[in-house]
Amino acid sequence: MRSRVAERIISVGGGKGGVGKSVVATNLAVAMADEGKEVVLVDADLGAANLHTLLGLEKPGPTIQSFLEHEVESLEMARVATRVPRLSLVRGAGAIPGAANINHGQKMRLLRNIAALEAQIIIVDVGAGAAYNQLDLFDMADQKLVVMTPQLTSLQNAYGFVKGAVYRVLSAILRPYGFEELLDSSKATAETAQLQTLLKDAYACSPKLKAEVQEALSTFRVRLFGNQVIDPREGTVFRAVGKMMADFLNISAPLLGFARATRGVHDSVNRRKPFLLDAKSEETATAMREAAHVLLEEAVGGKRLNFEEAVAQMDQPAQPVAA
Repeated sequence: MRSRVAERIISVGGGKGGVGKSVVATNLAVAMADEGKEVVLVDADLGAANLHTLLGLEKPGPTIQSFLEHEVESLEMARVATRVPRLSLVRGAGAIPGAANINHGQKMRLLRNIAALEAQIIIVDVGAGAAYNQLDLFDMADQKLVVMTPQLTSLQNAYGFVKGAVYRVLSAILRPYGFEELLDSSKATAETAQLQTLLKDAYACSPKLKAEVQEALSTFRVRLFGNQVIDPREGTVFRAVGKMMADFLNISAPLLGFARATRGVHDSVNRRKPFLLDAKSEETATAMREAAHVLLEEAVGGKRLNFEEAVAQMDQPAQPVAA
């Protein structure tokens, strides 16, 4: 899909809104820029963008919507500097009706241009929900981070989001073999449907398919991040979700860390300034910097799915638009 311009692409997603995903993405970007990396933060929360607010950017300028409407010809041209050295932002579209409903051609052009941004680190803040647009923006990354809170609804939606992301990748592998309907069957919608069980017949028919699926699952780099934690003991619920993902989706989903619910984080949003710029040593800031360090230390690369071609095949748009 791309030449490796960036060292890594990191996507930050989650199944539920209001979990603080954008705050986590912004402060991770600040932490990585502080480590000397050239970072570009992409606000891909289509139709509900707010990273420019979190970073205190007042001056209007080109956005992803400008790019999608060909007012600028590349995302690189929509990139703006922030107050943080080495950190720039590609602003998302604001509250524009229909902005989130991009078509296939627009999505493919967006995926290509995100990958082509000139930076060492690209962080993509993905909108909430599990529609194909969100899943594809999440799946394109080398490293995937799922943000959740200890609330039951958030935990359920996080699992559903990751399940959708895994199934989206596997559907691309299964399609050429004629087995893609397995993941759309009624059994696949049950939370207790283990992936190995669903794919048992397909594995028996094609050892090559089995090898491809197992490689895709082993390289599906997803980590969990708990947010708005009041009691540190709540960390156990995030690990339980990770274990469920391992048991039923056959992926590794370790807990990267968690951030406490603090007044400083809350007030930083209203101050329009990432809390990491002020909080140098408090517990939440330390957790965020440690998470950034772990992500930067993890090796990425190796063989990967031709994602652009896979998405093009799976979407089969009724009214394709030239990219």
